[in-house]
Amino acid sequence: MLFVGNIPHDVEKTELVEFFEQFGSVLDFKIISRGKHPNFGFVVFNDSEPVQKILSKSEGRRIVRYPDAHQLFVGNIPHDVEKPELMEFFEQFGSVLDFKIISREKHPNFGFVVFNDSEPVQKILSSRPIELFDNVRLNVQKKKTHSRFNKLCLSINSGSTYPTMGNSVYLIPLQLV
Repeated sequence: MLFVGNIPHDVEKTELVEFFEQFGSVLDFKIISRGKHPNFGFVVFNDSEPVQKILSKSEGRRIVRYPDAHQLFVGNIPHDVEKPELMEFFEQFGSVLDFKIISREKHPNFGFVVFNDSEPVQKILSSRPIELFDNVRLNVQKKKTHSRFNKLCLSINSGSTYPTMGNSVYLIPLQLV
């Protein structure tokens, strides 16, 4: 079981389950609403391996939820292009915090680039079309919050092991006795 704290009010249970299923089979997710304070909850996996996977990835036991205005949908990503190449490419527009790639076998990949503020997003949108390596035109669009793939753009992020206020969701492993 894993405690998840500081959950924003607009995040649905189904979104959290979908996010945590990338680490293992989720048996249950219970969200406790706290009025005007951030929600918290508990995710239950079928075994302890997913919890260990999450904690080993997160180092600082935080998950960061980035503002929509700082994110950009990127489509038509070739299969042979890796995350570091894309991050380096988008650095020409502004400081890149993260890049999530969603792989698809029969179609080009797509993903979401996250910047430290909204200015690079606006710069890219006004500079379309965007060409990668002079031969691939990327489909760049403003992030749409209604898409099931990008409404909850969470990523495991290293940082302090101590809770701080802000946009971090906190993770604490629990053992049932």
